[in-house]
Amino acid sequence: MSVIMSLLVVSALAGLVLGFYFELAALAVSGLILSISAAMILQKEDFGFLEGVGIIFVVLTVNQIAYLVGATPSSRAPKNTTRSPTSR
Repeated sequence: MSVIMSLLVVSALAGLVLGFYFELAALAVSGLILSISAAMILQKEDFGFLEGVGIIFVVLTVNQIAYLVGATPSSRAPKNTTRSPTSR
């Protein structure tokens, strides 16, 4: 179980970092690297084929959701702290 949680944490952190600093093409490279490394780790931990496919699917989904969270335009927009008197 700790292997699955660590894969999910690494996937989420990688997605956030990619969302903050890189474009969409980096997500494809990240997905390839994550899926291959997760497959190797899960095979070493004696997970079956169907369990491994399901876990890799969830890991890649978490990666893509974290990328979207990091890449949203609202997170990059500057905060407007001053209000003009005419805007109501």
